Amino acid sequence: MKKQNYKHRYRETYKGIKIDIKADDPHALHDKVNARKRAIDRETIDKTISLSAFGLMYLETHKKNSVSASWYKDLCWIWRVIVAGIGNRNMNTIKPLQLQKYLNGLGGYSDSYIKKQYDLICQVFRHAYINGVTDTDLTLSLIKPKGVTATNGRSITDKERAALLHVLDGHRGELFCKLILYTGLRPSEVQALTWRDINFREKTITVSKSMKRNGSIGDPKTAAAHRTIPIPGHLLPLIRAQRSPDPFAQIFPLNLSWRLRMWRSVQREMNIYMGCRVFRNKLIPPLPLADDFTLYNLRHTYCTDLEKAGVPINIASRLMGHSSINITAKIYTHASTQALEMARDLIEKAAQ
Repeated sequence: MKKQNYKHRYRETYKGIKIDIKADDPHALHDKVNARKRAIDRETIDKTISLSAFGLMYLETHKKNSVSASWYKDLCWIWRVIVAGIGNRNMNTIKPLQLQKYLNGLGGYSDSYIKKQYDLICQVFRHAYINGVTDTDLTLSLIKPKGVTATNGRSITDKERAALLHVLDGHRGELFCKLILYTGLRPSEVQALTWRDINFREKTITVSKSMKRNGSIGDPKTAAAHRTIPIPGHLLPLIRAQRSPDPFAQIFPLNLSWRLRMWRSVQREMNIYMGCRVFRNKLIPPLPLADDFTLYNLRHTYCTDLEKAGVPINIASRLMGHSSINITAKIYTHASTQALEMARDLIEKAAQ
C-alpha cells in the first residue's frame, strides 16, 4: 500500500505533550491542530491549579469510591488543614522546602496524626508529578518528623475516683461515664449504643458498632471489639431509670460536641469539688485535677480493676475488645500490691 504524502505538517510540544499533525491543505491542518489541542486541554491539568483544588480533585478521583464515606470525609478535613498550613498557592510554585517546613511544624503532634498528613501530602504531590502539574516529584526528599508517641493512658487515683463519683451523682453524664468505668467500653462505643443493645434479662451489653467523628455509625475499632460485656448489678438501676420503650432509640446523642461539653463539665465540677477556687465563673489555677485526667482513663481503670479482681488476662482482653492480648498486657504488667497478694494467696492454696 502506497504511503500517503501530505503537503502540510505541524509539530509542537503542547503542555508537555508532543503533537505531529499532517494535512493536505492549511485550513484542514489548522482545524486538526486546534482539535488536538482542545483534546489535550480536556485531558491535562493546568499547572496553575491551586493546592486546594488539586488535592480535592485527587481525593474525589482516587479516594471517594475506594474508602469508607467517613474516612473520605476525614481525608478532606485533613487536606483542608494541610492547605491552611502551607498556603493555597499555585501547585507549580510550591517547593520541597516549603513542604518540609510545614511537616517539621507538626513535631509536637502524635505520630499517628503526622503520618496521616505526611502520607496524604506524598500521595497528592506524586500524582501532581505523574499528571505533569509539577516538573519534579516534590516528595523524593521529604522526611516524616517524629511525633509524640501516644500513651496507653492511666488508671484514675482513689482520690479522683471519689471526686468523680460524687460529681456524677445526678449529672447529665452520669450514665455515660459510669458505663465506661464499669464496663470498659470505648467512648465511641458507648455513644453508639441503642436500647436493644442492653439485655436486661442476661445483664449484658452487646457491642457491635461505634460512632465515628462525623456522627455516623459504623463498625467498631477492630474485629475483636465485637463483644458482649457483663453489667455490674449496681449499675442496672441507673440504666433502667433511663430506659426508653423504643428499642431502636439511641441512648445518647450522636454528637461529638455533646460528649466534649459533658466531659468538660465533669472536669470543671471535679476541680471545684477538689478545692479549686472560682472567680467570675472561671477556675483559678492551679487546678487540683491533673492535666492527663481524660475520659479514656475510665476505660483504662476498668482494665486495672479486672486485674485487681484476679480476672485472667485472656478474659480481660476479650472484655476490653483488644485486638491483641499484648495490648492488655501493657496494662496488666503494672501489677498492683493487691494483685500480687492475691496471686500469692492462690499459689499458697494450690500448694496445700
